[in-house]
Amino acid sequence: MSLTDPIQMDDIQGLILRGYNYDFIRYIVLTIPDNKEAIQGARQFCADLLPGSKAPGLKITDATPWVNGKPPYCLNIGFTIYGLNRLIGEPNCATLNNTSYQLFNSFSLGAVSDAEFVGDTGTSDPQYWWTRSGGWLPGTAPAANGNDLHMQLTLYARNPENREEYYGKLLAMIPKTATGDLCVQPVFVKDSDPVIVDGDPTYIHFGYKDSLSQPRIAHSPWNILEEIAGDPDDRPMVPADRFIISTDAPDYQAHPFLKNGTFAAFRLLYQDVGAFEEFISSDPATPPELMAAKMCGRWRDGTPLVVSPNKPDPHLKGFDYTNFDYLAPTRHQKGNMVSDADALRCPYASHIRRANPRDDTYVQGNVDLGTGKPVYAVTHRILRRASPYGPPYKSTEPKTPQIQRGLVGLFIGAVLDFQFRFIMSTWLEAGSFRTPDNSPNSSGVDPLFGPRTDDTYEPDLEFAFAVPNITQGPVTYHTAPQNMQRYVRTDGSLYVFIPGIEGLKWISQGNIS
Repeated sequence: MSLTDPIQMDDIQGLILRGYNYDFIRYIVLTIPDNKEAIQGARQFCADLLPGSKAPGLKITDATPWVNGKPPYCLNIGFTIYGLNRLIGEPNCATLNNTSYQLFNSFSLGAVSDAEFVGDTGTSDPQYWWTRSGGWLPGTAPAANGNDLHMQLTLYARNPENREEYYGKLLAMIPKTATGDLCVQPVFVKDSDPVIVDGDPTYIHFGYKDSLSQPRIAHSPWNILEEIAGDPDDRPMVPADRFIISTDAPDYQAHPFLKNGTFAAFRLLYQDVGAFEEFISSDPATPPELMAAKMCGRWRDGTPLVVSPNKPDPHLKGFDYTNFDYLAPTRHQKGNMVSDADALRCPYASHIRRANPRDDTYVQGNVDLGTGKPVYAVTHRILRRASPYGPPYKSTEPKTPQIQRGLVGLFIGAVLDFQFRFIMSTWLEAGSFRTPDNSPNSSGVDPLFGPRTDDTYEPDLEFAFAVPNITQGPVTYHTAPQNMQRYVRTDGSLYVFIPGIEGLKWISQGNIS
């Protein structure tokens, strides 16, 4: 697909093109026992989930626009390499790797093997995954290499009661073996409920307004340039083949089995809110809310620092939160529209500037090497379909034992190497990702994620940001106390393939065509 090709809405899982805006979600990881009866039952389960199947029960939600309003539930499915090995066989997976190497190879290695590359070390090491989060179901411990985790389902519902109702219906669909065992067995379950701030359920546990800067996919009916309350969307269009696998993409080859599917990192991310709040209050020279804004790149209400560097702007609405760039203002950018090339407003190190550097072509990987033109982070964008889990933070709660809370969900991109893996390794986890970068610690690591717990490199333990200094020149740097910690810890990770509807049909048949 390109900027002009149509999207096959009925062959794409719906969560790729839009967030469903359901407040109550259940994330489920399942295993398929290694025997023929269970594998055949798992294939039947996939067949019964297909849209249009006459089997009773739930169906996978495709991207077809809703005609009669919001449905009572939405459901989507993904498979790990180990799940595909079970369902379509290792020879077929080898064929996919040989014909679609750029897409399939990193996926086929699995999240455990990739942990060090993306920063999952120290307390985020895979040896600690799944069980400490409270979501692992009673039974055997998870395998060290993750090869017992085969499928990932996400169920969206309107309220907790509906969530339980439809989860029960989902389990009732799973065939049983002759001995009465489920052919597909849930091993991990994590619920997501809203974190409400002043009546608004759109926040994460660190207190920031969430889901403000998602990519705008070309020719998606939810992302086409349009006027909303007279306020246009300035975000650049991202070709659909960055998120929906195409057999005609210019920079990767895809087997037809992969068409209209995508890849994703399913992540369970614990957030140490207490330690974060302690850090932002530890610098006597910087008010806590300003420190939180500098670390994120936004004030906690979502106001971008490049739009309003000194305080939140309560007058912003709609696309005002996303209409901005760093070097040159976008057409409808609010505020005093000046270049932030020196990062006097939004630090180079801040989370949103690292995750999406927009027009900052001094950032590594943000210029097309062939043409020398900026790519405006188009190649490296990811879709975030993640939401909070655990109770809201209270300043009075005991620090031990740790209350389980954080972010769980899918980080989606057609090419893991271009998108999730690149962003994690090159922009979030590495210093000196921008040239020039005159900050004393070369911007260190992403301050919201914090340094790896096995990181002893002193500059990574501090957070430095530019401030204007009239007497010493246009730019100097303020360095916060050197006590920055890891505030986001990985408690689980899977690389999953989210098939198109035709691909899911082939999986149910145990083949790739």
